[in-house]
Amino acid sequence: MKSKKSILLNISLKRFKKQQLRKKRKKNRKSSNRFINEEIELNTQDRKGFVVIDKFLPVNLAYLLKRNESDFHLTKIITNIPENMGVFSVPENFSIIDNPKVTFDFIRNVLGALMYQKYKSVIIDYSGCKNLELDAQVFMDIILKDVIDYFKKNRTHMRNNQNVKIIKGQNVNDDHIKKLLFSVGSPVIHTDQSLSFDDIVPYRLCIHNRNSIGDPKKIRMQKDIDTTTLVEYVINSLKTLNRTLTPNKLEDLSNVIGEILINAEEHSTTGYRFSIGYFHKKQKSKKQLGEFRLVILNFGKTIYEKFKDPDCPNKEIVNKMRSLSEQYTKKRFFVIDGLEEETLWTLYALQEGVTSVSPNSYTKRGNGSIQFIESFFNIKGVENESDDFSTLSILSGNTCITFDGSYNIKEKIVDNETFKFMTFNNSGDIEEKPDSKYVKFVKNYFPGTIISAKILFNQEDFE
Repeated sequence: MKSKKSILLNISLKRFKKQQLRKKRKKNRKSSNRFINEEIELNTQDRKGFVVIDKFLPVNLAYLLKRNESDFHLTKIITNIPENMGVFSVPENFSIIDNPKVTFDFIRNVLGALMYQKYKSVIIDYSGCKNLELDAQVFMDIILKDVIDYFKKNRTHMRNNQNVKIIKGQNVNDDHIKKLLFSVGSPVIHTDQSLSFDDIVPYRLCIHNRNSIGDPKKIRMQKDIDTTTLVEYVINSLKTLNRTLTPNKLEDLSNVIGEILINAEEHSTTGYRFSIGYFHKKQKSKKQLGEFRLVILNFGKTIYEKFKDPDCPNKEIVNKMRSLSEQYTKKRFFVIDGLEEETLWTLYALQEGVTSVSPNSYTKRGNGSIQFIESFFNIKGVENESDDFSTLSILSGNTCITFDGSYNIKEKIVDNETFKFMTFNNSGDIEEKPDSKYVKFVKNYFPGTIISAKILFNQEDFE
């Protein structure tokens, strides 16, 4: 017969083993869930389960899904996914700048179906699309690239079995759409299937991640390398027309590209910047022309959010912005004209001498935006009536600003110093409301900044 002491010892030993087993199970649960940062329970009529955001989720896609203001927040993309058997029709006008609501709704539905694993096949149908803009296509392609990478890396850790087996496009019938897609679009980015066209010179998607470099000097060097590469691409594209840019136009082109790349990198929260474009050779009235399309974008805090952040180091500029907001409030511009403070601050951020970084750290920064805008106007020609093609648009958060030459840069003396302003009104006064056709608040929030440029190179630009 066992002694009382022996019985107690056995009980203690069993209790200890159970505790160790519980700890081991807890550790295993932590191990299996260590990838999970966030999960949202889904209870819909057709399916119950979880969408899991884990460590394998690419940083840019994670930013889109987690940002509350984003139109692509996880809770928004999984609601009202169309019952369409997995066939998604591209909008007639697929453009973030010109048709944001419909374009965002389409991309959100596609992303929702993919993350929710709703269909075995997700088909992008271009049969009804008549106008395809590079800004919308590359935004969707970046999302698709991240989703595909996520599926590949995360098969063993997904809470639900992977349901999506096929992602593809179909019914690419329009000639212009076919050229865009098969020179720089989805087939090239996702499957490396490209086609050659006599009149198209592609500049394929360039992805730069400053976090992978680390060294600030190397980051700046890489920006210079990317600028040179892109400028040389345009030079080589023009050579196919047997044309060469004048030295002034070449300098302006370098300024446009270089300053946009700098801005895209400085304002990127995730550390990434993306650039893509293509050169379209055309002939008009027996004259050879070149249409260059370029899109550069990043994900992160918007221009407005950078200045609105309590930790923004440039307090002097922020105070000026607040003072300007007070002026607009007194004049009831925000109420009567439908303007928003975000729109006003974003416009102000483009003026000469304005920067969100500390003026002590970067005494020469703050002129970049007005510089590349001025260089863009130099290429377009301020009063060039023959160029109704060249436009430059900046979309950041809920603000879209478009430059087409209708309003130009003006100079103003402040404290005996000359500054350049872009006010989008005839008075040249930033305290007067801008033209809402070119400076507007849009309901759909872009989670970062995207700059889309269309540049026409004509006879006036060539030597």
